[in-house]
Amino acid sequence: MATNRSPADDDSRQAQPLADKSTPVAILLAFVLSPAAYYYVGRTKLAVINFLTLNYLLLGIVIVPLHVYKIISDAKAERGDQTTVR
Repeated sequence: MATNRSPADDDSRQAQPLADKSTPVAILLAFVLSPAAYYYVGRTKLAVINFLTLNYLLLGIVIVPLHVYKIISDAKAERGDQTTVR
């Protein structure tokens, strides 16, 4: 049985819970309190960096909602790929 992904790349157990997160809630959190949005999607290190850099020097108002949306949509796409393969 050959695999295309190495065990180090295996984040499938994180993709399932992340894909179940609500995208509107994540985007709303990103607009209101950016570090909380990162924490909501399980990116604690990014939440700390965002907090310590004062919301990326206030550029986070634009960056964080887009990034959180991308994180969740990628997890949903990965979950879709896994369900079609199995």
